[in-house]
Amino acid sequence: MGVACKLSCGHCSYHQNVFLGIGFRYIDLDSILEWYEEEEGRQRIKEFRGDQKTTFHCYDGLYVCPECNYLLNHVYLHMQSETKSYTNRYICPRCNTKMPTEPLLEEIKSGVLDCPDCKQEKLVVAFYMDWD
Repeated sequence: MGVACKLSCGHCSYHQNVFLGIGFRYIDLDSILEWYEEEEGRQRIKEFRGDQKTTFHCYDGLYVCPECNYLLNHVYLHMQSETKSYTNRYICPRCNTKMPTEPLLEEIKSGVLDCPDCKQEKLVVAFYMDWD
């Protein structure tokens, strides 16, 4: 099950709604293929889904740009078989820096995210909904 939260800054007007975790459409690679948008990832899912030894992790996460602190709420997908692996990657839309390989989770729960706009305060995290 996933959760939704609102991130907001008490110093400036920054706010963002973020969806984290998994839903029922994340249960297998065939289900993920139905909604996954990025074309390279779709092709790689097709390669992996016939292999019985493939394992995967897929969930909505929050990526933080290492350069400008931009917060990107997107899907994390990692697939592994005996002979190959694939992890999706993102580029920061603000500064074109490569985003980290994996999104954050504990930082959101503990409230230590810096405001990506003013960088003056930590973001306030308010969880408001479970989703599936």
